[in-house]
Amino acid sequence: MLAVAMGQPTEITQFRLYGEVGGDLAPEFVHIEPISARSSLYEWTISPHAHPGIVQLLLVVAGQGVLADGEGEAALPPGSLSVAPSGLVHAFRFAPDTQGWVLSLAEALLDDPRLAPFAAGSALRGGRVRPVLLGEVALADALLATLHSRGPDASSATLATLAMLLALVDEAAARAQSGEGPPDRRLALVRRFTALLDQHYGAQWGVADYARELGTTPQTLTRACRQVTGKPPGELALDRLLREAMRALTFTAAGVAQIAQDLGFADPAYFSRFFKARTGIEPSRFRRERAWLRG
Repeated sequence: MLAVAMGQPTEITQFRLYGEVGGDLAPEFVHIEPISARSSLYEWTISPHAHPGIVQLLLVVAGQGVLADGEGEAALPPGSLSVAPSGLVHAFRFAPDTQGWVLSLAEALLDDPRLAPFAAGSALRGGRVRPVLLGEVALADALLATLHSRGPDASSATLATLAMLLALVDEAAARAQSGEGPPDRRLALVRRFTALLDQHYGAQWGVADYARELGTTPQTLTRACRQVTGKPPGELALDRLLREAMRALTFTAAGVAQIAQDLGFADPAYFSRFFKARTGIEPSRFRRERAWLRG
């Protein structure tokens, strides 16, 4: 098993590309490179970081890796693709000589009319860095190799190739989320709901608030969430809040009181009770037990 050993910084390092800081980000920014190009320079370990304004896709073709996202670790066998939405903290460790691709593109590019229909799912803009298993690994590998051969120019041909790739990602993410798949209307509503959760989890809205913002009723939203995820919207909102707390405890040195305040808890003691009720341990113990994320 590959362990990810990382330091615990006071704040998360933000890069344009890993190890590169600064510079304006063009709305048509596209960059692709082999996993080995950068990882081999850092002993195959990519420490915790985030890319504001950039969405990343990482495909493992051969070898293996581990993804860390603040909640724990996920194995990356061949055929797995990690989706890192803009600004979310993530880290990797790879077995030496792992082969695959890292695609980085400006989040703004997802709004291009030629790509938007293929980037409507929650995976690319959601609140989690997640691995999915692709059903068409050879096709994805070929598409990424084609993008690499074309260079950074966001031409019409490049956008067409990106559209095919994003369609594969969206299909794989939807399949992983919904199993056999509920009706499209309910899935679309839940995707919109989870996108709102990413924006407002710290405000601790109620189900009625989310329903009103979505232009639906609490009953309809609840039925859709139960159908798609097996959980009511209130539970999903608490899960989202918990994920953010786990990330802060894992990847930053902020105190428990500061984290509680940042997440909308007026009382740190209430935050600690909330965290223990959902994880079984206190926040301080959770942080201590994340030793695999420290150097």
